[in-house]
Amino acid sequence: MIKYELAIPDQDQLFQLYENDSWNEFLKLPKDKLHKAMEQSWLVISAYDGECLAGTGRIISDGVINAYLCGLIVDPDYRSRGIGKEMVRRLAEECRKSRLHLQLLAEEEKAGYYEKLGFEVFTVGLKYKLSD
Repeated sequence: MIKYELAIPDQDQLFQLYENDSWNEFLKLPKDKLHKAMEQSWLVISAYDGECLAGTGRIISDGVINAYLCGLIVDPDYRSRGIGKEMVRRLAEECRKSRLHLQLLAEEEKAGYYEKLGFEVFTVGLKYKLSD
């Protein structure tokens, strides 16, 4: 049975979750930086199977107007069990209670997943290109 907590996961478990899904190949963050990002979030949810971290997600927000869902990740061994959906539902509910406009950026091929969870395409996202 999966247990959900509005809490930051352990630094080692968090790092392993990101490693298991190759997210850190893109981010290239050490454990402490990855954990700090969670600590500086407005809200974090973690999903556990016993003591095992099965997934996590977070909201970054100004706490007044906007909120952004990011870092939603479910361990590949726990996918297709509704864990991501439940984490999004709980995070969205907390945003609703605080009257925040919840938004997210997603890769185009993942947009359909979020549309099934109640999100709609409303704008074009852009990223500032850092020069090397």
